[in-house]
Amino acid sequence: MWLVNLARHQGHLIGRGDPRSASLHVMALLEGATLVSPDCAEAYYWLYDLNQRMGRSQPARAALSRYVRLMPGDDGARLKRLEIELAERHTSEARAQFVQEELQQKPMSRLYESALRSWLAMYHQERDEKEAAGKEVETALRLNPMNIQAREVAYELYGDTQPELQRVEMALQMIAVNPSQVNLVWDLAEFLDRVTLHKQAQEWYNRAIELHRRAEAGPIPADLWQKLALSYLCAEDHARAKDAADEALKADSSFHSARLLRANLLRKLGDEKAAQADEDFVRQAYRARADEVFSKNLTEEASQVAWYFCYHNPDKDQAMKLAEVAMKDRSPSPLAKLAYGYALSANGRTDDAIKILEPLASADQLAGLELARCMIQRGRQQEAIKVLKSAAAIQPSGIAFVLIRDLLDKYGEKLTPREQPEKVIAALDRFQRDVFDYYRRTADFLKFTIRFDTADLPPTGPVNVVLRLENKAPFIITFGEGFMARPLVAISARLGGESGTEFRDYLQVLLSERPALVPGDAVEKTVAIDVGPMRERLLTTLTKDTPIEVTALFDPVYQQGKLAPGLGSVSAGPISITRKAADMSSAAMTALSDQASTGDVTARVHAADMAGALLASAGASETPATPQLRSILAKLVADREEMVRAHALVAAGWSPLADDFTRAAAGAVRDEGPVVRMLAVRLFAMQQGEAFKSVLQHLSQSDPETAVRTMAACFLPDGAGMRSADDDLTTPAERK
Repeated sequence: MWLVNLARHQGHLIGRGDPRSASLHVMALLEGATLVSPDCAEAYYWLYDLNQRMGRSQPARAALSRYVRLMPGDDGARLKRLEIELAERHTSEARAQFVQEELQQKPMSRLYESALRSWLAMYHQERDEKEAAGKEVETALRLNPMNIQAREVAYELYGDTQPELQRVEMALQMIAVNPSQVNLVWDLAEFLDRVTLHKQAQEWYNRAIELHRRAEAGPIPADLWQKLALSYLCAEDHARAKDAADEALKADSSFHSARLLRANLLRKLGDEKAAQADEDFVRQAYRARADEVFSKNLTEEASQVAWYFCYHNPDKDQAMKLAEVAMKDRSPSPLAKLAYGYALSANGRTDDAIKILEPLASADQLAGLELARCMIQRGRQQEAIKVLKSAAAIQPSGIAFVLIRDLLDKYGEKLTPREQPEKVIAALDRFQRDVFDYYRRTADFLKFTIRFDTADLPPTGPVNVVLRLENKAPFIITFGEGFMARPLVAISARLGGESGTEFRDYLQVLLSERPALVPGDAVEKTVAIDVGPMRERLLTTLTKDTPIEVTALFDPVYQQGKLAPGLGSVSAGPISITRKAADMSSAAMTALSDQASTGDVTARVHAADMAGALLASAGASETPATPQLRSILAKLVADREEMVRAHALVAAGWSPLADDFTRAAAGAVRDEGPVVRMLAVRLFAMQQGEAFKSVLQHLSQSDPETAVRTMAACFLPDGAGMRSADDDLTTPAERK
């Protein structure tokens, strides 16, 4: 992890070079990490991420595959690899073979196996192998009831499930996955209205309004308020309907259909004067709009005005003139055709009206109503009754339905009362509504904590922090784009107490390993936070006590280009720790020299890090300990162990190179260890600049190891003279 953290540090040095150079620099360090430790999973993950960003799909794919083999518990990565590998295979048979092979790879989470099983269910379904598809989809849903893809396949396989029930269950499942999706909640409310479940619909309309307000997404559109008002009207709750119509007009005072609806409701509530005032207001508005339609030949707007004079305030001459303008549009709208049909009927052109209204009647109740009236005028009563019954079935409630029912009653026809969709009602009742409280009190449901992984910080790091998420809710919490929470953590730190240096949101960490947490489940991730400018600052304060305070924000949002708390964000911290000052006494320096000569490799590594950090902390000042520290580094850069030499090279780079160290390290660019060669290239390129360019050009072409060539190339303009790292598309571990 040492080289991975060094790569992360390098990646966080914002503004220190061009993006190409920075990417190659980080990539070389990660390649080096895989050479030192072929089982370093995190190195492969970052190689995948970086290669993908650079458009190098094959190296990215190889790195992700290696990571998944090392970290089979990372469901997010396994699902991403599944997506990539399926896309790489060009036949469904090849994809099925891959999925079958994946099912043999253990261990495997329930969520990942469910994804594999649902894919196989689709595969079998496409081949009309219903029995095999059924077995796979049942297993997929048993493993993960939230698998929406599997649920869709199940509905297609088992066609006996009521379409209404399918629609509601699917909507409920999608809402459970992310209850902040206001449009889904609105859609469900509208659908429930259409199947006459008005009281149930009103609950979902009001939940959508609450979600919209909580998200501060601006004013609620007037047409949505009108739909709620119509729902209350259908349920004969006239007072609430009037309140909703009021809200529609607050949102848009020129929304005339809402004003006409309110007039109707006011009349039902006994306020004739107010109802008449609303109707007069609309009448004046439409008369003015009619004049504008004629003067400017506004074909699109004509349909609405024509409909007003057809239905709300009948005027057959005005209606016909306006409807004819509307029909001149290139592609007349259904409303234009409806108004034209009504106008033809009002003007005695019954047969023409029938021709216009007949194609509309299957989807529009008011078209069916007027079509039936025209047919009755032509003595086609039995046909008219069939049309009315079909129109009544479109939505068996509401204003149009009442008119249709009354006309059928006139001719002695009674509609069969619609049976209540009991299974739909039961599905709605079963839905766990406390999921809607997730965004109101997220911290009660999702416990987010941070802690240092040790009580005593090593003088030269790393500063490790453990991030932990725990589901305290009675429902599943989902993560990812389009789900309940984006699994991003923004970390801030302050060094040196209240008057110290603050690094705000300097580090962002993805907790994407688990796409979902079931109740009681938890996920942890340990991350080194001393990277980028924070690490550089820590190097300068090694000789004094340094208080470190850390805070974190889970699921932040961007506001005006900065991260900030949003709907569903959870904060953690502050947590504090103090890194103790390093001992600079002569006795301590003697002990450090002895440590550099010990037989313990880890002790010599620590000695190299400490010597380099103490030199960096002194800055340009010469201290009594400076010669001894330089001597320690010069000695360790020639150590018999590759990792000791590697640490010495990095540690020496934290301050200007002394001549004795430069002489001692000069041969490192030809070292037998590829990681040492890579880090030597890095050190001398950063310290010597243009003077080292010819060596960089040579090594970028000739070194046998990709990591070394890549490191050399990152310091050359546009990779001039380099042998591309793309010549080798495998990861280091796969080349062994």
